[in-house]
Amino acid sequence: MALFQPAGNVYLRELDDDLEPGVARAICPDTVTISPKVDSWTHVNKCGPTPVEDARGINSLSCEFAMTFPTREARDQALATLGTVVAGSSGTVTVEALPNPIAVGDVYFLGGKERHRNITNLVLGALVANTDFTLDAVTGKVTFLTDQDASPPLNAAYSYDDPKSVSMLTAASKEYAMDMEYIDKQRSNRKGSLEIFRLRPDPADSLDFMPDKEQSLSIKGSCLADTSRDATDTVLGQFGRIVNLED
Repeated sequence: MALFQPAGNVYLRELDDDLEPGVARAICPDTVTISPKVDSWTHVNKCGPTPVEDARGINSLSCEFAMTFPTREARDQALATLGTVVAGSSGTVTVEALPNPIAVGDVYFLGGKERHRNITNLVLGALVANTDFTLDAVTGKVTFLTDQDASPPLNAAYSYDDPKSVSMLTAASKEYAMDMEYIDKQRSNRKGSLEIFRLRPDPADSLDFMPDKEQSLSIKGSCLADTSRDATDTVLGQFGRIVNLED
C-alpha cells in the first residue's frame, strides 16, 4: 500500500459577488493545511450510577485553512496585511518647511507625512550638500552635519519618484477559490488537486522584519460553504474536494 506525500503550487482565484472565480495567481507554499471541523451536541444519560454520553449530533460543519509561503512581491504583502498595492508616482515639491531647530546628527525624511523617495535636485535653503548635510537620495533621508536654528525655518525644494507601495489594512476582506495542484511523491509523482471553493483568509498573525532567513508569511482563514451549490450534492459538495487524477 503506497503512502501519500503531496506537494505542489497553490492558485488563488478571486471570487466576485456571484462566487464566480477569476484568473489565478500562483503561490509556491512551504505548508498547506486544511482542518475540517464538526460542532456537535451530546446527550448525557443520567439514569445509571455514572452519567454517560449516549447520543451525539451535528450542529454545524466548518473548515479552517492555513498556509505559509515566502514573501516574493507586493501582492503577497497585500494579502498578508489586508493591504492595497499602490502604484508609484512622481512629482515636485517647491516649499517644504523643515522642523526647527536642528542639531548635528538629526535626521529628516523628506515629504513629512507622505514620505518621498528617489530624490533629485534637492535645495535646502542656502545649505551646502556634504558640508551642512548629506542626502540618501533613494530613501529620502537627510542627515545634518551642522546645527540649524534659522528664522524663518529651512525650506526644502526637490523632485521625487516614489516607488510602488502597500498600504496596510486598507482593503476589504476578499474571498478566493483555492486550487492546489499537487504531485504525490510516494506514487511516482501522480497528479492530483485540492479544491477549496470559497476561502476567506485573515491577515497574517505577524510579519517578521528581522528574520534569520527569508521572511515567511503565515496565512489562516475559513473555508466557507458555497451556498450557490446544492447542499445535497455528494459529488461536488459545498466546501471543496480532493481529486486524484491518475487513480
